[in-house]
Amino acid sequence: MKNYMPNFLIVGAAKCGTSSLHNYLNQHPDIFMPSYNARGMKVKEPRFLVKEIIKNRVHNGVWDFKEYKSLFSDVKHEKLIGESTVLYLYYYETAIKNIKHYLGNDIKIIIMLRKPVDRAFSAYLHVSRGKKEKLSFEEALKIEKERLKQNPTLSPMVNYQDMGMYYKMVKSYLDNFKNVHIIFYEDFKKNTNLSVKNTFKFLNVDSNISIDTTKKHNVGGKVWRYQWLKDIFFKKSCIKVIIKYLLPNKLVKNIFSKIEFIIKKRSAPMSNKIRKELLLSYTEDITKLEELLKIDLKHWKE
Repeated sequence: MKNYMPNFLIVGAAKCGTSSLHNYLNQHPDIFMPSYNARGMKVKEPRFLVKEIIKNRVHNGVWDFKEYKSLFSDVKHEKLIGESTVLYLYYYETAIKNIKHYLGNDIKIIIMLRKPVDRAFSAYLHVSRGKKEKLSFEEALKIEKERLKQNPTLSPMVNYQDMGMYYKMVKSYLDNFKNVHIIFYEDFKKNTNLSVKNTFKFLNVDSNISIDTTKKHNVGGKVWRYQWLKDIFFKKSCIKVIIKYLLPNKLVKNIFSKIEFIIKKRSAPMSNKIRKELLLSYTEDITKLEELLKIDLKHWKE
């Protein structure tokens, strides 16, 4: 039996459209991307190539090489095999080292980038959907640099501001790999079909395949109506245990997702004060990225 391994990766950044791109690419008959493992656990993001950094900070992932290989055991005729882990961009040094070790130097890399200020707030809203973020956006930004040091089990996703400092991350991938495709979230959102078509061309598969891009994946923008509702939702109970025992994992997730959708509301926008402060903090990094990519990103500075 042949062992199939990825020949392309979507490495991030988080909250830049990677979940949607993953699902769109997976519709192509010549592309294989894993979504669930043999146990029914969602593994759209295996995180294997940064396991030594994040193993204790995230609640799921693939930490064993044998299991990582098994994610691709269902490959049949597909020419392109990929996976999507957004933390590969942020932890670029470890990721690049492991990519070369496990997957080689010829792998194709896809990077998705978004206006850093908007990405930071979107990431905050995303983490706030769970039970680990109880601070306001402003409070979280103030203590961002110390949070991970103080809590060894805290998700790295709380580095809302730092994850938008793209320059060093992108430069390192460009310096280490010859096939790097960069997609800007703003372009992806404006003309999704064109972005997907261009990605097919980059991967050297038929770009005329019809893909359904109407459904958006992992969409954020909602917060809990009340803290007590959030506490109840995440509190362990006998009813939850019974439901999870009796029903398939996918069905349970769908049920809880629908309940969550009903009891949430649209989030308030970011304050002008915080937006201005964040814009100022990103200016130098954006300028370096403009020079690196030879592209105008002035709309990211506004």
